[in-house]
Amino acid sequence: MPSPKTGSDCRYYGLFQNNFQTLCRRKTHPWPRESVILATMVSSISITLILSLIPLSTESASSDYVGRQRCIECHSGEHRLWATSHHASAMLQPGEKLATAKFDGATVNAGGVLSRFFFENGSPQVEVTDRSGQKTLPVKYFFGIEPCQQILIEQPNGRLQSYPVAWSTGTGERKKGWYSLFPGEETPPGDPLHWTGSLNNWNHMCAECHSTGVVKNFNAQKNIFETRYEEIDVSCEACHGPGSSHVEWAVKPKEIEPDSNSEQLPIPKNKGFSFSLARDLHRWVREEGQPVARREPALPDYSEQDTCARCHSRRTALVDGSQPGTDLSMTHRLSLLDEGLYYPDGQILDEVYVHGSFLQSRMHMEGVSCSDCHDPHSGALHLEGNALCIGCHEPSRYDQPSHHHHEPKGAGSACIDCHMTSRVYMGTDRRHDHSFRVPRPDLSFSMGTPNACNSCHEDQSPEWADQHVRDWFPNGRSGQFHWGEALHAARSGKKTAPGLMRMALQDSKTAPIAKATVLAEFSTVRANSKTPSMEDLQLIAGFLSDGNPLVRRGALLGLRSDQPYDLGSGLLQLLDDPDLSVRLTATEYLAPVIASWPDTKANPRPPLLNRALSEYKTSQEIHSDRAEALLNLGRLAEYEGSLEKAALTYRKALQREPHFGPASVNLADVLARLSRMEEALLVLKTAIGKVPDDAGLHHALGLIQVRTDQKIEALGSFKKARDLAPSNQRYTYVYAIALNDGKNTKEAIKVLKEALIMWPDASIFQNALQEYQSSLSEESDS
Repeated sequence: MPSPKTGSDCRYYGLFQNNFQTLCRRKTHPWPRESVILATMVSSISITLILSLIPLSTESASSDYVGRQRCIECHSGEHRLWATSHHASAMLQPGEKLATAKFDGATVNAGGVLSRFFFENGSPQVEVTDRSGQKTLPVKYFFGIEPCQQILIEQPNGRLQSYPVAWSTGTGERKKGWYSLFPGEETPPGDPLHWTGSLNNWNHMCAECHSTGVVKNFNAQKNIFETRYEEIDVSCEACHGPGSSHVEWAVKPKEIEPDSNSEQLPIPKNKGFSFSLARDLHRWVREEGQPVARREPALPDYSEQDTCARCHSRRTALVDGSQPGTDLSMTHRLSLLDEGLYYPDGQILDEVYVHGSFLQSRMHMEGVSCSDCHDPHSGALHLEGNALCIGCHEPSRYDQPSHHHHEPKGAGSACIDCHMTSRVYMGTDRRHDHSFRVPRPDLSFSMGTPNACNSCHEDQSPEWADQHVRDWFPNGRSGQFHWGEALHAARSGKKTAPGLMRMALQDSKTAPIAKATVLAEFSTVRANSKTPSMEDLQLIAGFLSDGNPLVRRGALLGLRSDQPYDLGSGLLQLLDDPDLSVRLTATEYLAPVIASWPDTKANPRPPLLNRALSEYKTSQEIHSDRAEALLNLGRLAEYEGSLEKAALTYRKALQREPHFGPASVNLADVLARLSRMEEALLVLKTAIGKVPDDAGLHHALGLIQVRTDQKIEALGSFKKARDLAPSNQRYTYVYAIALNDGKNTKEAIKVLKEALIMWPDASIFQNALQEYQSSLSEESDS
């Protein structure tokens, strides 16, 4: 059980995107000693020289936590504001006033689980009935305050589980009462979404952002959590960092006797903290004739945003027990604008928690920070409604019907109606998109993205909305290029994608997070190209030295379809990048090279390479409670040539999460390479029995069946994969190849023609169709 002193990404954790294929099978070390492709980074420099010039970083000392009671002594005003915040009620114990969920015998039947909420001996209880039987569970903690409140159930081995039936407080989008967080989902025992499943585990999914000073501390050997926190809620030191040095400085002068000759201590940097969140003496100035204010002086750094983003973002922890005061990329991997998380134009889709959206905005680029709009202690807005916005935006220009074209005070007249559209999460919680975008109905009918106009005018078409926008703003942005068009083209397999992607990257108005995402998409574009462009490769390489770590990481991700052996030694510099997220991405990409580097007593592997591997392993091992991290460690064992170790690691991943398909895919591949084909087939068939709708499992089964000369069965597996995931180009392509190999070229041609309706510019389908049609024509002629 977690407790003070003894003791995330809130869903769908994955430390690194994984295509579940071995990047390189080479066991020798053919790395060139000079860089050719990456000439912009390093030219004619030997690896030995590079490795000898790169210094190894050192760790700095830190303070200790003191608890908010010490803070209140001097900062009572800030504490009063904080006490009204959601942070103050992020985690509660039964009996606390704000634990308002009702335990009056109400029942909820959802996902194959019947839940009854009641009191017994003055203690809140949940009676759970599912396939495993019936049990009564005491509520250990309450989680959050409104618009919904969840409960935590204590389980063996130090686990706390977030129960997937929540209490609606009635202040959100649904009435007061208990409701399922996963309506329509079957969640039997063993399913990741079952209340005992990995996706409801507090230790990994929730703890970091609902308490102060959390260390997950998973013991892999014992398979137990020894999670601890310093304070149960999100208190002072969650944002300011440990305060012992600050307190030491603050109280020391008071201990000096009035008649003493002792000198008072000088004021230390940041008053004893590792960084400062004190608001600088800036102001927003709107000069006469200017529509929007500008910041004076310019924002000096992003420490405030990085502090908030440690929780208010879709991200993955790279260290266990991080403290504020460092760049976000030193402790967390921020998700890019990935498909499934955001729409192609960057609008929110999945639960992404603000920061990734805000980084896209012009407000971010102009130096606006979180506390310009929100009180940093209460979390409340400084002003409500348009009053907040017109503090910087000229009201006579923007807060007028001539701008918003709606009735004053009516729907559509509020700034957020058009510039901060919203979505409902957790069934009741409406959250606004912080990218502060201009409505673009024209992108809706070209890319299928939503727009603010049609979110209200649902009975009208995007074309109708676009015409109104063009009439109102003839010199507006309608019809102008948007970087989202590049992402849409890349993900749709259009032949225009490379050109549009270059436009996005060369546009100075494209935000770094958008550039990073565009760069990352080059991997798929190049993989699907018959002749990947050298020009594009050089373009990507140029961004490896960009000043923004998100962009450098995006460039590395864009190289995934290119063999690291072919790109030159300049890549090694990225193993000592200043930012941890970039170093780990570089290590993952270069893992086949590093792991196969000769390492003998007479010729040891260079220290930088050893440190890179060690740092990467540590980043995975802290999450060894997760199947995804074990998957990455298994891949590393493959690169090191330890197939048996890799197989063992993949089996551990399946012990953690039996439904995790990628572990079964990789395990089957390793077993096949060990010539244990029957075991490989059994692994995949067993996995399909657990998750029959996992297209990746059927595809992998088809590949093993081909290797065991079961071509008829393989064709069925490939078809099943294609049918389950019709939007996956690879599955469709492989199915077409299998049809042709099975002498059914006509059906293969039919499949390819259907694919080209969905992806009209995809060269892989065009080339295959041309080849098969020519082959069929030659057969007819003969």
